[in-house]
Amino acid sequence: MAAVLMVGCSVNTQKVGFEYDNPERYQSGDATYGQTISDIDIDWYGGDIDIVYGDGPEVRLREESVGELTDTFRVHHYVDEDSCLHINVCKSGKNYSAKRLKGMRKHLFIEVPRDMPLNDIEVDGVDTRLVINRVKHNDLTVDGVDLNVNALYTAMPDEITMDGVKCLLALEVTPDAGLTIEMEGVMNHLRCDVPSVKKDNKTIVGDGRCRVTVDGVDMIVDVINLI
Repeated sequence: MAAVLMVGCSVNTQKVGFEYDNPERYQSGDATYGQTISDIDIDWYGGDIDIVYGDGPEVRLREESVGELTDTFRVHHYVDEDSCLHINVCKSGKNYSAKRLKGMRKHLFIEVPRDMPLNDIEVDGVDTRLVINRVKHNDLTVDGVDLNVNALYTAMPDEITMDGVKCLLALEVTPDAGLTIEMEGVMNHLRCDVPSVKKDNKTIVGDGRCRVTVDGVDMIVDVINLI
């Protein structure tokens, strides 16, 4: 994960920094990876991320934005020796204008092959919307501020963890889904549109197999029946 640095006293003057390890190994812009990817690790700021299945055998990254991006502000990424795809919103550095970065309205599309099983998806985001559309994986970890996650599942992961401030976790699940939801922190709310039971401060749906843990301030979890 990148170290996200935020300084400044107003929206207009706020500066952000994204300093991460091995910056020389990253390439920028749209890309295709032909090798197997086991994990995806993303740091994002002010925009959207969609993780979906693609039609081909490769992992594809594609970015859209308002206006043309310089190399500094294009998505940066590389695959490490453990087959983890690291993705960062821009070039490693500091003192970027938060207002300018948000104004780019960067939208990242990640396409993965249907026959490529993923272990972990990890996302650290600020003012970000994340959509995971039926992509199978074992664990989902999200952390951020003003981070909205919409995950559509036909097969539940083993574990989902969210930490942050003012975040939304919307889970669209099939009728046979199993979840055990535990929420800690303050000003947090759970809305569950599927049959559930309460037990030991936990909300259990179905067999409870997928463990969902949420901790923070002003967090909302929505469990919705996927139609």
